[in-house]
Amino acid sequence: MLQIVFRSQLTRLLSYTDIQRLCLVAARKNRKAGVTGFMVECGGVFLTAIEGETRDVDETFDRINRDTRHDHMEVVYSENGLERRRFGAWSMNVMFLDDDAFWQAVFGSGFSCDELLSNRALEPAFALGLLAMAYQYACVQAKMAPYPPSTKPGRIPRIGHMFRR
Repeated sequence: MLQIVFRSQLTRLLSYTDIQRLCLVAARKNRKAGVTGFMVECGGVFLTAIEGETRDVDETFDRINRDTRHDHMEVVYSENGLERRRFGAWSMNVMFLDDDAFWQAVFGSGFSCDELLSNRALEPAFALGLLAMAYQYACVQAKMAPYPPSTKPGRIPRIGHMFRR
């Protein structure tokens, strides 16, 4: 199984609602492709993980890369040969990192999403850690198992599972 983690930036800012719609479209396409994933957003910058069978993830990543709504695509981390999905609860979901409750619950005070917004290279360990903590937080809030026992593609999220302030 292949996982690709990448950062990208919107070419124009979108509202929460528009980003939620974008996520739902991605979730439906990913589900058809057998791909699961999770993304976080802050100030128009996304950090996204997609995972699944190598061919499916490569095709999905190529589709995403051609999408003109974002640019500055940067692969932060890629791993082939995963034993299981790390972000398998949803075919795609989004968490908005301007959610103060998330930062307080996970890191305590004094943290923000500034690291994600900078143009410098993003450390793979930081990116995976941030995604993993946001994903775990989202699963707890949605009362969902983070690692579903099923081999079926992840679920389509409900708007209530897209956490924001």
